Amino acid sequence: MAFVPPACCGAGYFRRLRRLVDDRLEIRAVELPGRGRRYSEPTITQAGPAAKDLTARLGGRVDAIYGESLGAYLGLAVAAGLDQDPPPVLLAASNSPPCARRASGGEPASSIEEAIAGLAALGGEIPAELLTDRALAESAFPLLRDDLSLSWSLIGALRETVVACRVVVLGGRDDTTLTRLGSWAAHTTRNCTVTRLPGDHLLSASNPAGVARVILGTVLADA
Repeated sequence: MAFVPPACCGAGYFRRLRRLVDDRLEIRAVELPGRGRRYSEPTITQAGPAAKDLTARLGGRVDAIYGESLGAYLGLAVAAGLDQDPPPVLLAASNSPPCARRASGGEPASSIEEAIAGLAALGGEIPAELLTDRALAESAFPLLRDDLSLSWSLIGALRETVVACRVVVLGGRDDTTLTRLGSWAAHTTRNCTVTRLPGDHLLSASNPAGVARVILGTVLADA
């Protein structure tokens, strides 16, 4: 099973969640360049290259993909490009469906304030310290800017994408940014279900046990 983290996060983001499922599932937590163990690599700002990069890191077929926030869109993009039968289950957490978004974007954000505002408008959770620590904000700006560009690229690329995967949608009950979660059904020819759990936008960080239960119940039921 593949785990795809939110914007600006590496594979280590899933540490707490992995402790709850590692004894039952084989987890491949992947990360894009510019974060985690791939910190020194140039970032990717376009949907196609990002999906290709992550697909290459899966190391073979997967039974399920869990993507959170930006990772939900990356998970959909990866699932759309996989040539395997049966297709994986897509567990899309903490993001409104691409078809519910307006295609937008354009020039990359030119300031940290613009990058933070752009990610917040898409529902991203901005750490409080970025709003108060100017030096930290400036050091984080390149990755924030590039992940915002990637977000817009994914929305444009995925608005009409339809996959043959079963889709399980997860959302935190305290995540007020989510809209039209049922419309994830427009992205699949198979069944789509929506589950709201206690928790906020960074769902597997705020409620790892709840997310683990959904993952295990979904993946093991299909085994």
